Amino acid sequence: MASRKICSWFVFMIITQSVGEDMRSVQMSLMRNSKFQCANTTCLPFINFITRTILNCQAGCLAVIECAAASFHRSTSNCELFTDMSNEIAHMQADTDITTMIAIAGTRSPPG
Repeated sequence: MASRKICSWFVFMIITQSVGEDMRSVQMSLMRNSKFQCANTTCLPFINFITRTILNCQAGCLAVIECAAASFHRSTSNCELFTDMSNEIAHMQADTDITTMIAIAGTRSPPG
């Protein structure tokens, strides 16, 4: 009986979480073989994590409302998440190991 209640509670929590989550959808532009070239230290990533694929890196950025851009390093599987990088887009540097993804403004729902 207790296990049935726990199982029912667990199913209820899953349904509640999935229905109650806000829907986020962001379009991102990909810049292959490019990385941010920053003149100052304000473009340091606010989150670094290791992931197997670029899609996981992109999903990691989409899951964090403060994330405006992400860079994925293929050789190390390192994903870096950045806040506002709009001033740095004009200063990209070639790097064959990195793909940079930038969230397109106005595509997040609800707006962040």
